[in-house]
Amino acid sequence: MEAEITGVEIEKKKRGLSGSVLKWVAVISMFIDHCTAVLVEGSWSVGIRAVSYEQYLVLRGIGRLAFPIYCFLLVEGLQHTRNVKKYLARLFVFAFLSDIPFDLAFRKSVFHFGYQNVFFTLFFGLLGLALWQYLTEKKDFGAAWWRQLLGLVCLAALAWIAELCHTDYGWQGVTVIALMYLLRKLPWLRDLGSLGVLYFSSPLELAAAPDLVLFRLYNGERGRQSKYFFYIFYPAHLLLLAGLRWLLWRI
Repeated sequence: MEAEITGVEIEKKKRGLSGSVLKWVAVISMFIDHCTAVLVEGSWSVGIRAVSYEQYLVLRGIGRLAFPIYCFLLVEGLQHTRNVKKYLARLFVFAFLSDIPFDLAFRKSVFHFGYQNVFFTLFFGLLGLALWQYLTEKKDFGAAWWRQLLGLVCLAALAWIAELCHTDYGWQGVTVIALMYLLRKLPWLRDLGSLGVLYFSSPLELAAAPDLVLFRLYNGERGRQSKYFFYIFYPAHLLLLAGLRWLLWRI
């Protein structure tokens, strides 16, 4: 009987949404958002109004689901990764690999230093969390409160650097990543606080509110997923959209 109960408990644990499902939600919503930003705005620039402004806002609102999910899964990944240095290296490499596709899609230029892609934001956020973990676990740095204060200073400094570098979501993005980690044991406070910070970026970010439900449905399982597909998809789909816009309207 005890074995049967254990089996039922394990089965219940697996119900809900895996990390893989959450990633697909983020990827699809991001793709809709970027199609709207690149193709719809491109069509408007040549006088084609196939989509109304209200429809445009709905489509961009769907895209707001993506970033909080990526932050949530970044924190989950940090807690389960065997090598945070390799995790940071992947984000850093793909940040640079995505730079030209990002500029082509959103700035119609091969190089544009005024705005950086979201991989840089995720990198700065993860680096801040890695420094927080290192400092708070190293007792050689003094009392616990002092180590935590140093960790917060590092997080604040990296948020400032992200803003200085004009990364996507800037200081708000790094702050959301920090909240996702520091308040992970207080999920409602974590989610509402993150949504409140994103509101400073744009009131449209409130459209990410359904993520609060998705996070409640997360079952803690990684799910089936390719390790590099979601990394590669980001620069690949931006190149595709930039090329499609050029083929349609030569812009």
